[in-house]
Amino acid sequence: MKKSRVLALLLAFVMVFALAACGSTSTETAAPAEVKPANDEAQEATENTEQAAEPAATVNFPTQPVKIIVQYGAGGGVDVTARLVAKYAEKYLGQSIVVENVTGGAGVVGLNTLAQSDPDGYTLGLIFANTAIESLITEGVNYSLDSFAPICQINFDPAFLVARAGSEYDTDIDAIKEMANSEQVTVGIGALWQAFDFVKMSLQADYGIPLVRVAYDGGAAACTSVVSGDTDLALVFPNEWVSYYNSGDLNGVAVAAPERLEAFPNVPTFKELGYDKCESFGVRRMLVAPAGTDPQVLAILEDAFLQALNDPELFAEYAELGMSCVPASADEAYASISSDADALKALIEAFNVKPGDAPT
Repeated sequence: MKKSRVLALLLAFVMVFALAACGSTSTETAAPAEVKPANDEAQEATENTEQAAEPAATVNFPTQPVKIIVQYGAGGGVDVTARLVAKYAEKYLGQSIVVENVTGGAGVVGLNTLAQSDPDGYTLGLIFANTAIESLITEGVNYSLDSFAPICQINFDPAFLVARAGSEYDTDIDAIKEMANSEQVTVGIGALWQAFDFVKMSLQADYGIPLVRVAYDGGAAACTSVVSGDTDLALVFPNEWVSYYNSGDLNGVAVAAPERLEAFPNVPTFKELGYDKCESFGVRRMLVAPAGTDPQVLAILEDAFLQALNDPELFAEYAELGMSCVPASADEAYASISSDADALKALIEAFNVKPGDAPT
């Protein structure tokens, strides 16, 4: 009996010892979780965030001068618009901007050159709604609106009908209508199939005023022809004749705008005179690059030129020349140009104009 109790006690002691040993082994194997200092965790989180937000590689632009192609002669509306905005944009772009006049074919040569230039952001130009429809009316056109990438809108200028001060044509539009139906009355136009031709077409088709078109290379030349008496009238943009207006050499018969311009308070609108269908013919000038230009390059150009266009000093210079400054983003400019182009397409269809047809 005693021997049995002793054995039982020994067995119990061995089991307790074994359990204790197992518990000790288990505790040593399961190492406690590492606790990091709070500042280490914050540093790791910051590094992960920076890696996730790391931007894509940016382009190195510009590294050389930028060129703006002007498709008309020096001194015209497009030329002056380009030269003024280039002067101010240099400050924001960090590179010089040169303007090159590439004339011929009433603007077609210059725009063909622009459309075929390398899409690297270093060759820019100005287009209008007419650019989108030129292939419908002009032969030798190798571009369309899709040939260009929009950067921004610069301005919108209406067409003016002007006459030499003191001449028999320095009168109201109704008197000019009477003369045009009894004798030849000429009108100088410095661009092919721009707003001027559509004003002329409307005056003839809608109001029975058959003006005889005389072609010139740019609005400046058209103004000179009126001052010299070579032509009776001219259709021009504000900056092309503002100096003659201020000097008293030319007077405005009417302007194709919804209301009178501040710089030309004495010139009535066609609408005021009862010629409503000539109310709004003008040019919306949009700065563009060749299609295929890197979006990052376009964004850099858009930012620089919009800063320039919102510079009060540039506003003042445009106003002094009788020109507007109406900056708009690339998307806004493209939408406006497209809408204007649709309106011109409707006129082309109405007058049954075909490629190669010369405006008359």
